[in-house]
Amino acid sequence: MTRREGKGGRVRILLVVALLGITASCVFPPPPEASAAPPQPVALAPAPPTAPMAAAAAPAPPPPAVPAVYVSNPLAWLFPAFSSPPPPGRLTLSNFTFDSARVQALVTPYPDCQAQPGTAASDFELPLNGTRIIAPPPGADVCWRRALPADHPHPAATATPGWTDWSRVFTSSGRSIDSQL
Repeated sequence: MTRREGKGGRVRILLVVALLGITASCVFPPPPEASAAPPQPVALAPAPPTAPMAAAAAPAPPPPAVPAVYVSNPLAWLFPAFSSPPPPGRLTLSNFTFDSARVQALVTPYPDCQAQPGTAASDFELPLNGTRIIAPPPGADVCWRRALPADHPHPAATATPGWTDWSRVFTSSGRSIDSQL
């Protein structure tokens, strides 16, 4: 390790050593060879004569039972992404353009922005310079759309008349996202 690497180099070395230790402890023993001959009995020399036994000895008591104890993974702090689900995400929706905007929001775990069982819909007004925070549960995304003025032509023929297309914000990964109308 050179002098310029500093603490970062030492931390990397410790991580590599820890990962090698974990990997080495997971290695299975080699399987027994099928072609190996069974072990041959070995003849022992006769034992020297001893004093006759007075009575048959009582069998030894079994060893005490040891209860099983659960120990959590001591290296879980190294891999937090694998040890817990992602935290819930958050959408911060702001209106810096329109005098007042009517917005529909849909919290959904499904891949499309349609109202289905398990979705939560809301309809609200967002004034100029207003902000709305939507906090979906873990694993859910937020879809939102804005109402168009009555005299405004609709940009796409496939969307719902009077509304913009749905905008999907991927909060299921646990990210906090800022979005503007």
